[in-house]
Amino acid sequence: MNETTNQPAPAYGYLRVFSDADYRQAPGRERDMERFAQEHGLRLVAVQHEFAYGKLDAFTALVDTLRRTGARDVLVPSLDHLGQSGALQRVMLSRLESGLHATVHTLDAS
Repeated sequence: MNETTNQPAPAYGYLRVFSDADYRQAPGRERDMERFAQEHGLRLVAVQHEFAYGKLDAFTALVDTLRRTGARDVLVPSLDHLGQSGALQRVMLSRLESGLHATVHTLDAS
């Protein structure tokens, strides 16, 4: 909750969508993010979708959006959406948490 306006703080989501199954699950995951946001005093503004292996275009757009808006909350279904390898997850988390002072909320940990 934004203490100065009593409005929910803005949050942005991030999803990897690499297969037909991921694509079919995306709307449900977005609804889960919306529900999580509401339950935690946040407002889900948008969800970035990564569609290609080895690309980070949506992640870069997320970082740019956080930088531009000052938002500090990111929602992901699980850390696997940041990357399959632990090293990539750590780099992406560091960029968000240390570089932008964002809090990354994982829905699978709630």
